[in-house]
Amino acid sequence: MNEIVSYSNRLTKILYSAAAFSLLLAVFAGYLYQKATPLKLFSENYRSYDRHILRGSSGFSALKDAYSKGELDSVIYDFKASNSPVPEDYLLAGIAYLENKQPQKAIATFKVIIQKNIESNSDFFQEEAEYYLAMSYLDNQQPEKAMPIFKNIQADKENRYNSTVSDWFMLKMKISVARK
Repeated sequence: MNEIVSYSNRLTKILYSAAAFSLLLAVFAGYLYQKATPLKLFSENYRSYDRHILRGSSGFSALKDAYSKGELDSVIYDFKASNSPVPEDYLLAGIAYLENKQPQKAIATFKVIIQKNIESNSDFFQEEAEYYLAMSYLDNQQPEKAMPIFKNIQADKENRYNSTVSDWFMLKMKISVARK
């Protein structure tokens, strides 16, 4: 008889533990679901681009100088006024658009860099353009378009943005895509 009571007590404890775990899991899933929105992912993971200045680089650029000073409106103005922008100009203008809450213009600008690289068989600012394009898609509430780019970045261990695309981030991306 004591064995039946003991077994019953153990079974009750196991059931209570399972119920508590299930409740905790449900609360966590609800929390994660609330946090996994494109805008939340963007705001939590966006990092401004730090422009690398090379020693001995020649030529002054008002656009690059404006970016270095944080004058994003000037960057956009100088970019629009430029007759022959170079890949870095496109990148800085795209980031300026993104930081000025104009993700559609940022998307178009980053796509130009990527297309020009394809046409010229080069990779000028390719990793940056892809990463910021994906971030632009998040800011524009299009996580389904950002997802394949982030998957490629995560798969490429040599990509400079690989460390920013963690498994945890990708889980939240999958939830964000599923919400749509």
